[in-house]
Amino acid sequence: MSITRSRGARRPALLSALFCGTASVALLTPAGPAAAQDATVLAPISVTATEVAPGGFQIGAEDLEHANPTTIKEVFQGEAGVNVGGGADLARKTYVNGIEDSNLNVKIDGARQVGTTFHHLGTTMIDPNLLKSVRVETGVAPADVGPATLGGSIAYETKDARDIIEPGQMQKVSLKYQHDTNTNLHSPTVTYAAQAQGFEALFHGSYDNGSNYEDGRGNEVTGTAPRIKNFLAKGAWTGNTGHRIEFNSSYLQDEAVRPNRVNFAELSNGSVPVPQSYQRRSLGVTYKNEAPSEWVNPEVVLSFNEIRYSVENLALAGNHDLKSKTTSYSGKLANTFTTGLGLANTGTVTAGVDFYRDEGQNVFGTHPFGSGRQGIYTERSLNVGAFVQTRLNWTEKFRTSVGARFDRQNLHGIDGTKHDFQGASGNANAEYDVVKGLTGYVGGGTSFGGVPLGESLIYNFTSVWNYTDLDPSRSFSGKFGFKGEQGPFSGDAHVFYTRILNAHQRGDNDRQSNNNLTTKGLNLSGKYTYGDGFVRATYSYQNLRANGQVLETGSASYHGFNMGSTMTLDAAHSFPSWDLRIGTSNEFAFHQDDDPSFHKNFYVTTNIYAQWEPESVGDMNTEGLTLRLDVKNLFDRTYVDRATSGTDSNSATAYYEPGRTFLLTAKMDF
Repeated sequence: MSITRSRGARRPALLSALFCGTASVALLTPAGPAAAQDATVLAPISVTATEVAPGGFQIGAEDLEHANPTTIKEVFQGEAGVNVGGGADLARKTYVNGIEDSNLNVKIDGARQVGTTFHHLGTTMIDPNLLKSVRVETGVAPADVGPATLGGSIAYETKDARDIIEPGQMQKVSLKYQHDTNTNLHSPTVTYAAQAQGFEALFHGSYDNGSNYEDGRGNEVTGTAPRIKNFLAKGAWTGNTGHRIEFNSSYLQDEAVRPNRVNFAELSNGSVPVPQSYQRRSLGVTYKNEAPSEWVNPEVVLSFNEIRYSVENLALAGNHDLKSKTTSYSGKLANTFTTGLGLANTGTVTAGVDFYRDEGQNVFGTHPFGSGRQGIYTERSLNVGAFVQTRLNWTEKFRTSVGARFDRQNLHGIDGTKHDFQGASGNANAEYDVVKGLTGYVGGGTSFGGVPLGESLIYNFTSVWNYTDLDPSRSFSGKFGFKGEQGPFSGDAHVFYTRILNAHQRGDNDRQSNNNLTTKGLNLSGKYTYGDGFVRATYSYQNLRANGQVLETGSASYHGFNMGSTMTLDAAHSFPSWDLRIGTSNEFAFHQDDDPSFHKNFYVTTNIYAQWEPESVGDMNTEGLTLRLDVKNLFDRTYVDRATSGTDSNSATAYYEPGRTFLLTAKMDF
């Protein structure tokens, strides 16, 4: 069994018409039993693939199987260009080329994620059990991805029922249990999927329950106990002519005692851990036609996302209970035309409109800085945009993706003031096959970011907020590189540059406070695939500055970290006759002392695993059984992850990563 990674370099030139973004996949017959009963034959449509722009990447189902992730950090463990901080799940922040993902367009199943609740809070929590794919656009993303792509975009997609049920089956039950020796984790997962007569349904539930982990020295790291409940329900109907409507609903909860500032392991002022509650709810509906014509290929998306967060006895000028709610309504209406515009050999044009309405709200029962400021404070933002993205194959060797969008934003401050902003965004990518198996590419553009919501947990907290002289954010990005595939070898090498002007502080009392961010560097990846396995390595050098200086922990939130040099090394090998696969993943972070106040110490950590999928044991049929043993941090290293806050602070202690951990996974499909 070999494992492959979906990347932009892997499709024939004929299929590159939609290379830089989302495209439709035309189906000659609809999925499900109803299809077999209908003799209708649909007109052939050229088949395309979902890809990302050169320099971006896609993590597919086989990559996720190799990683067996239990956290968002492990989802990206094979990509040196993406770093995720450590500690509790609630504390983890994700960085792409050094930029915090609050500056990216982030979606889960199409639902916009707003990561501006509290600067000590992690930016994205997700249960990786049902992830189908993750697509990351670095730098400026295509116009049809959505607004505010200052540093790019991340799209998380969960599985549908038809991704789980084998062809010809009507239903499937999957039971999974995980246990690790470090946190004494008990994590049961139940998934049920069914399909009949074009209808689909999927129900999923999981619960992580454990204790605080120990670092490599055997010290308990307070506030890291896993406590996540996750539920997901999805339904869909696919008609005989390709019309498909999907519904999804999800709920995630993390409630436990966490450090007073959850992204720090502890504070030097002695503030004790306190109860904290995080809840996320999402609803969404999507319409697509999976057998489109050349001129009618619509997409309609409507979604709702809500995050509720509360902290009891936050230690600041006394002890105070804080509560916030952040909601986002978003939608998209688009159509993709299959046309070369009379200029190129083949291609597509996607045009449409989208919107979001974000709202942040907090409640103060008592106020630490004035008895007259108790109450409810609300900030709202409405953005409407129009876009067009062309993806054209000019020749078999030369391809382009060019797009533009225009956005208008209205911001209502908590003081009742109203502010209007508007701006255009544009992107362009070009690829040329220099020789067989080697493609050069160049891309760049600018993105209008508007003014994001402020930090809702602390509206009017230390003083009354001031909205004078607000300026919108804007980014400028570029990249240049080569990608290639020759026989069993494939790889990518590119340099990147992103500059964000007026990157907002978001939690500052003066809402106009901002920094000018610059990140630049180099990303490399290479893979060797053979019959029963692969070896893959990635390397990233990221140099991030704010106004020319290295950002310290106290001011890095909503901006990013200077990651320096990091590297990953993954390998896997299968023994088909034994139904066995073994593998390893390794992370290297190299020493860097370019700033006296922010030393980056070298560390390397190694994980190994063995996965067994027997079809039978003795006379017993065990088809559908998977047993896996992971050993994480094999050599029991004591280290702080490169993306973790607090290493440069005298007032905080950073989280050390878990020491050696044995993780047992047992899964049975019925």
